[in-house]
Amino acid sequence: MASSLPFEQLVGPAQIYVAPVGESLPNVNATPAGNWYLLGPTDGEQKAKHGGALKYFYDNDHQGPVKAVRPQEDIVFTFMVVGLSLEDYSRVISTQANLADATIGVNVRTLPFKRGATPTEFALLFRGTALSPYGAFPGYYYVSRGVFDGEPEAAYARDGRAGLQVEFRPLEDDTQTETNKLGFLRVQIS
Repeated sequence: MASSLPFEQLVGPAQIYVAPVGESLPNVNATPAGNWYLLGPTDGEQKAKHGGALKYFYDNDHQGPVKAVRPQEDIVFTFMVVGLSLEDYSRVISTQANLADATIGVNVRTLPFKRGATPTEFALLFRGTALSPYGAFPGYYYVSRGVFDGEPEAAYARDGRAGLQVEFRPLEDDTQTETNKLGFLRVQIS
């Protein structure tokens, strides 16, 4: 199998799961259970961008930089969720509690567009059945605490498939080890 390094692009469509912050993590080869909610599959075009530009320092004795530090770091997941229901849409832009059912001649469900000042925090599993660079093995990106960011954009294709283009951004989680505070990638290797 060809190497995927530096592994910037996720392989194939992924399944997006969200859960309340603190939900227990499933094994890499197990379908998430408990409070993990399948938000939906992606359209196959998803990215994990590692942010955090270096700052370089110079002195009078050298022409080139003598030190580099990363004052901030980040990772942003960008993907389109397809097969969208109103419940899925509401989780991304606000909270499912905002959905309202009514009977106005017919039974209807309404999703208000007002999102509010404070976003809902979720745990995120970005799971692929062949995400491992070591073969056709499962893997996932896991974020223990984060928010849907950016400006979600609903798209309706000619084939009738609805999708929602979103970004998910981790927030540091002090309940995790130092290296896992923004999440991690876990893959099966054999």
